[in-house]
Amino acid sequence: MKAPARDRPKMPEGYITASPNGMLPWAVVERLLAGAPYFWIATTGTDGSPHLVQQWAVWIDQQLYFEGSESTRWARNLARDPRVSFGAQLGHRAIYGDGRVEVVRGVTPPLARRIARQYGTKYGSGFKYRPKAAQYESGVVFRVSPEKLIAFDVKHFNTSATRFRFSPTP
Repeated sequence: MKAPARDRPKMPEGYITASPNGMLPWAVVERLLAGAPYFWIATTGTDGSPHLVQQWAVWIDQQLYFEGSESTRWARNLARDPRVSFGAQLGHRAIYGDGRVEVVRGVTPPLARRIARQYGTKYGSGFKYRPKAAQYESGVVFRVSPEKLIAFDVKHFNTSATRFRFSPTP
């Protein structure tokens, strides 16, 4: 897949350098997205109030997938308003982003196998979680199509802060 467009995020003067030197490469950011064990998912309530939850998630083909009951508050929020913000950290690298969620019912068998395999690899040994592909083929999964991501190394924020912008999906 083609890497998203990369540039510097817009921040107040003096926060980060304008030079492209030190920006994080897409391959580093994808490893962060694939390896981060915990994601924070932010939705908006009916009254406009924020709602933040921690989720397990997997990164496949430049999209973030996570599971959960459609009766949870965050899922009800997403059913009403699919806009979402999310973030994660792995070591001293962090990422946050905005996107739109699609509730996917019954994913294709090849994608279901990939989701199950990645969840099993990521959470299987530490949490003994090894889902079967059938649960995604017959159930529901939440898919985030990111619009914008900002990634950085917390030790070198002023030179590493990098924005990635995704082309809209058809």
